[in-house]
Parts: sequence; structure tokens; C-alpha cells
Amino acid sequence: MPRKTGKLKGNKTFLLVVEGPTEKIYFSDVKTNGHIPGVTVTPKIAKHSDLNTILKTAITEFESGVYDSVWCVFDRDTIVEKGMSEELKNQYGKALKLGIHFADSMPAFEVWFLLHFAMPAQFYSSQDVVIKELRKHLPDYDKDQKWLSSASLYTTLKPFFCTAMKKASELDKKKAFTGNDNATISHVYKLFEELLASINANLKELGLGE
Repeated sequence: MPRKTGKLKGNKTFLLVVEGPTEKIYFSDVKTNGHIPGVTVTPKIAKHSDLNTILKTAITEFESGVYDSVWCVFDRDTIVEKGMSEELKNQYGKALKLGIHFADSMPAFEVWFLLHFAMPAQFYSSQDVVIKELRKHLPDYDKDQKWLSSASLYTTLKPFFCTAMKKASELDKKKAFTGNDNATISHVYKLFEELLASINANLKELGLGE
């Protein structure tokens, strides 16, 4: 049997179209310090933070054929609060049909951070309430870009990553059981599941995996 050369046939590229600086800074830390062999993660803030713009950006990038996997990272609170216009429904349906993935959170991305420490409540009234809960574990947490950049939250929270993945999955099952769109979720774990699957495939290709 020929010996493995230690080189991968190709690099899988992930584009993450994100809602704002919090997500961009977090996933930039993943890109820099995540040590993801054979995978490139590119976070990109949409021109506007509304879901319609995020979806349009993701669709345009997907159709360009540059990326292997395209994800939308956004908060669901505004959808639940305001509903979806016909245009938004069309864009949402088109994205799903193309195979674009969603790493959405309800009510806010901070649920993902909180999952590293504790099981979130089943319902939150706002992002501010989630942040208040998060500060019980990260007292200095702040939405300020300078603080977020210096905090390196992916690296800081990495020791609790497996806990977050497990709890996020459990939270998803609770939401499915209730069938309530207001229930707390964070599908960021699904994005990491695909990243981990790509890593494992690369290791297998190199003869290092199972």
C-alpha cells in the first residue's frame, strides 16, 4: 500500500455571512487560532444587518462558486418579533433550496457563549437578558469591538467547547419538543459539526483518522 504523502487533495472553504462585529470577531479568532487543517473559514459582515441583506449576500456568494460551504449567522429575535415579509420568505426559501446553511440563535448570538458555562433558560425576552446571564460567568463581557478583539473569546472559551456543543444539541431538542419559535436555541453548533466533519475527513485522507 502506497505511503501517505501528508498532503491534502484540496482545501474546503467556508464562508460565514454574519450579522455584525461580535460574530465577525469571534469567527476571526476561530480562523486564526482554531488550527483547522485543510479548512479555510472566512467570516464576512453583510452590508446591512437585516436578514434580507444577509440572505442576498449569501446567495450571491454561493452562486459565485468560490466557496464550498456558505453559512448565514444571525439572530432570530427580529424574525419572531416582526414576522417575515414575502420578499424575505422568498430569499429564505431560495437559500434553503441552494443548500445554504443557517447558524441562527434565538434571541441572540450570546446564547452560544452562555452554553459554554450553563444550560440557558428556555425563553429570554431580549439579547440584554442573555448578556446579563452571561456576565455571571464572564463579568467583563462587552459588545465593544475593542473588548471583543482583546478577549479572544473562541480561544478563551475553548476548554468548555465540548460542553457547549452538547448543551446546544440538548437545547435544540427542547425547542423541537415545545414547537415554540420563541424558545432559546443556538445552531452555531451545527456549523462547528460541519467544520469538525471536514477536519476528520482530512485526517482520514492523510491516514491519521479512523
